[in-house]
Amino acid sequence: MFLVALMAGSALAEPFDIPKEQFRSKEFIKGFVGAFGFLSPVEPKVDREESELLIELSELFSDGRFREAEARIVNFIKERKNPTEEGVEPKDVSAALVFQLAQLYYMNDRTKDAERAYKLAIERHPDFRRAHKYLGLLYASEDRISEALPHLKRTLALGEADQLIFGLLGYAYTQEGKPLAAEGAYRQAYLLNPDESQWKSGLALTLYQQEKWVEAAAMLGELLTETPEAGDFWKMQANCYLNMGEPLRAATNFEAMRLKNLADEATLNTLGDIYTDQRKPLLALGAYLAALEMSETVNVQRSLKTAEVLADYGAPRESAEYISAIRSKGVTLSRDEQVRLKLVELTIAKETGEIDRVGTLLTEILAIDPTNGEARIENGLYYERQAETADEEEAGQLLATAGAQFKLAMNSQDEDIRYTATRSYGQMQVRQREYVDALSYLEQAVAMKPSDNLRRYVRQVSVFAEKQKERESREQAEREAARQEREAKENAEEANNESE
Repeated sequence: MFLVALMAGSALAEPFDIPKEQFRSKEFIKGFVGAFGFLSPVEPKVDREESELLIELSELFSDGRFREAEARIVNFIKERKNPTEEGVEPKDVSAALVFQLAQLYYMNDRTKDAERAYKLAIERHPDFRRAHKYLGLLYASEDRISEALPHLKRTLALGEADQLIFGLLGYAYTQEGKPLAAEGAYRQAYLLNPDESQWKSGLALTLYQQEKWVEAAAMLGELLTETPEAGDFWKMQANCYLNMGEPLRAATNFEAMRLKNLADEATLNTLGDIYTDQRKPLLALGAYLAALEMSETVNVQRSLKTAEVLADYGAPRESAEYISAIRSKGVTLSRDEQVRLKLVELTIAKETGEIDRVGTLLTEILAIDPTNGEARIENGLYYERQAETADEEEAGQLLATAGAQFKLAMNSQDEDIRYTATRSYGQMQVRQREYVDALSYLEQAVAMKPSDNLRRYVRQVSVFAEKQKERESREQAEREAARQEREAKENAEEANNESE
């Protein structure tokens, strides 16, 4: 199975969207006055003058006169610190007024000033729930997750449990690499507002990261009904299907991306891999060619792998067509890449029965790389096949050449080549009924790469080898007896001649 690691894209990884409009909402303005002091200890108390100012500010907020509201708070703070009336002591304003100033700073994109004001409000009233909440929002909006998280958790501990807090906690835990905690937070946010796409996409990502493929695929399906042009969601759902063992459902996703012009080169190559694995070579070729056409520069290694896979999976004609498309791109190949491509063409020639072409390609490969172990093994097999149709004398020469090729390949530094060469030589000797010689090499092959099939084969060959040894021993004994009989007869005749 060809599985690809399709990681979540930008649609699920962007900094959290904190709309400033929430600070201007009717709900916010409605709760502007009268909240302070009534939710002790999570809201600071205000005195009479501050309460009157808050009423005045609520009217300014209602009319959208935010600059005036900011100026009014600043002047009030100055008056408190430097009173003009005799007998009035200077004093600081409450955390409530500092918090309102922070809100105004944030709405006007003065985030540094807002941050300082939120912190001051918390310093004056450590359990100020809304100050913790909005400082956490500020940090989250700037993707300062490690700084946002303690304030978000503190907000939750102080009793604030709205969808935004849970959603932000989910995002923060995701960024910290804690998908299980993120899942719990996103589920709460989703429960409170199942229509919010940020909670759905966040939950989908955490499920995906935990490899909960069925649940992730279902959530991604819901997202795709709302945002059918989101290529990242199509990819992630496809990867869920692959991991669920449903490759054709993944292919359906990739085909949908193809129709929507969302598929990139990697997606099309993956689609080709799926079709190849499902033994659908024509569909695979179409996807591979589309990927190749899309590429500005050919990924030679990937293209060679594609050609190899098509050939190895029994699609030689499709592989040949793909190779032709590679060559049409005018790609310059290195020495090793040339050999690799010709080895694919060699596989194609073998599959299509082009024996002369096989011989030509082997000559070309060994001319480029005389020590290529794979080509030497193929050369040995080629000479053995040629021996099948030759006369006895020529066949002997061809088989000797084949054996020499296998033995040269046995000297390779590549363990796989050594194994294949040793096994192939042993199998050739079996076909020539040289069981005793074959057994020695086959046993070496088993020692290199043990396998049940090869062990069974070796046991069968060993039976024939024993019989061959017995026969050769018997024939040797018979020859020795015959020799002794001849010598005895010759000695007797010689003795008779001497006596006469």
